[in-house]
Amino acid sequence: MPFAASVGAPKASAVANLPGLWSVAIDSKDRVFAFAGVVGDFSTAGPFVSRLDPTSHRELWRTTLPMVEGKDVWIYPGGVGVHANGYLYVAYAARLAKIDPSNGKVLSFIDLPAPNGLANSSYNGFVVLKDGMIVTKSHHRKANCPAQGYRAFIVCGVDGLPASALVMIDPKTMKIVWTGEANELIGGRITATQFRGTEYVYLAGLDKLYRMRRDGARLVADTGWGPVTYREGKETPGTAAVGFGDFVVIQTNALPTAAPMRITAVSQSNASQRFSFHPFADSSAEWSFTPSKASSDWAARRIYTSEAYGGFAALDFDPRRGFSIAWKASQYTGSFITLMGKSAERVVVATDMGVAKADDFGAPLHRQEHLVWRRASDGTELGRVEGLPRNFGLTLTPSERGALYYATGAKGLWLVTPPTGQMRR
Repeated sequence: MPFAASVGAPKASAVANLPGLWSVAIDSKDRVFAFAGVVGDFSTAGPFVSRLDPTSHRELWRTTLPMVEGKDVWIYPGGVGVHANGYLYVAYAARLAKIDPSNGKVLSFIDLPAPNGLANSSYNGFVVLKDGMIVTKSHHRKANCPAQGYRAFIVCGVDGLPASALVMIDPKTMKIVWTGEANELIGGRITATQFRGTEYVYLAGLDKLYRMRRDGARLVADTGWGPVTYREGKETPGTAAVGFGDFVVIQTNALPTAAPMRITAVSQSNASQRFSFHPFADSSAEWSFTPSKASSDWAARRIYTSEAYGGFAALDFDPRRGFSIAWKASQYTGSFITLMGKSAERVVVATDMGVAKADDFGAPLHRQEHLVWRRASDGTELGRVEGLPRNFGLTLTPSERGALYYATGAKGLWLVTPPTGQMRR
């Protein structure tokens, strides 16, 4: 494996065989949980959750999640999280499960509404509100689409699909306390913010960004805000909004297209106050593709974003004037961007697949990626690991020691230690 070999350089090693790995969650006790069996060709094996020893990474338990009945059920990367009540919750297919983190026992699970039928409805993650209530929403695959996971959207499209279901669940009783319907299909994951004493949930539709307001044990449409049109022309829908202080930020092109990616910041107090920007408009690439959301640093008034074929950028933001480019790098990623360290010492970490070719649908053709650390202030490269397995569209999870858990769909979980001097998250 061709890793960087200089003194103090980062190092990587495979630590757990977890086929179809999506993400890792770490709780306050430094317990490590992995959610797998849901990515790529391995998704047909069925979703499972594992607990790993944080030092040896030996698998302490593995729990196969009880699946919904039916043939060719669509398995989409949902979400795993450790609740403040200490239990593990997993959204997968059209179900939510509650798991005892000490032994992996499924304490209970509930079936969630399936507007497009059980075989073609899935819940892609959840958010936890201030009082612990869980909110999740459905995503849909076209009937008779042969593709699994995210590729179902690329191969079969999303036009004509029914509106997403919205669900609020009491984590203690595992009872549904409220159900509703979004304005349309919500492709990206939902986002929750607290702004001026009120809780909001943002929903990224095909063209518009919607906002719902918490009202007791339900969500209501916030008709006094938006909706905001955030894409135009041949731009494709976005993934999810990102909380950014007084604003929320959303970017386009979660599906490949020829139009450059647009990023838009919208004021949470006044939806008419918005700023749009094309950070990679000068790219000569044939395709634009941004399957992961941007990363925000409100303290520095900065957004970090990428385009799989266009590059990597740090964008400064002025609430009166909008975006400007702080720095750009020839780094090509479709994975989530991780920020580490205190504000004055911030480090940004992301993958780099190099200049990859695209298949007939615009998805990248590549087998390996690199992992790159940059000084957040000016983009200076601090270190990299080369020749890692493909991580495109997946997550990087920092541990308390500053090491990164690097998820791969085909090659399991890897642990990557940072460059010398970059040891805390």
